[in-house]
Amino acid sequence: MMNRRSFLAMAALTAVAACAEPLLDEQTAGSLKVVDVSVDVSQIEGVKGRQITVAPEKIQADVRNHLLAYLKDGSVGSRPVKAEVSITQFHLVSPGQALLVGGTSTISGVLTVKDARNGMVVLEPTKVYGTAKGGWALGGLVGAAVKADQTPEQDYKATIVGFSQDVRKRLLGAEK
Repeated sequence: MMNRRSFLAMAALTAVAACAEPLLDEQTAGSLKVVDVSVDVSQIEGVKGRQITVAPEKIQADVRNHLLAYLKDGSVGSRPVKAEVSITQFHLVSPGQALLVGGTSTISGVLTVKDARNGMVVLEPTKVYGTAKGGWALGGLVGAAVKADQTPEQDYKATIVGFSQDVRKRLLGAEK
């Protein structure tokens, strides 16, 4: 069961992800062209919260592939950069948690961006968060019923996509 402290931390992460400021000024963000993404999952044992078993290697590959696609698509500048993400938490809201307190599935991590040509740091290590879009589960029976309709695999993928969208928005700005 999720304790109160964990719930409050997750609620805070959700609020931060929803209204987080851009990580770079508009001119710097506009100059970037993301050419590669690396993902480190050594700080997590896997996905927490729902009954789903995903090997760390699969989490790493799935996050990398989605994040690379979103960042490449959103970066049109001329300065080639590499994004490095270290995942620190991957939590899927379970139907039981939805019944008690509600919530949304989240990924937390640390993002660093470096110039791909010379390794110069463009963005110092910065905490980033992302949530499954449209995945907020109300507390009570309605929340549990809604969450129960979504398979753990669907929630897993939606959380990775949401994380990728949130990181893109914070790093590169809103889609134009």
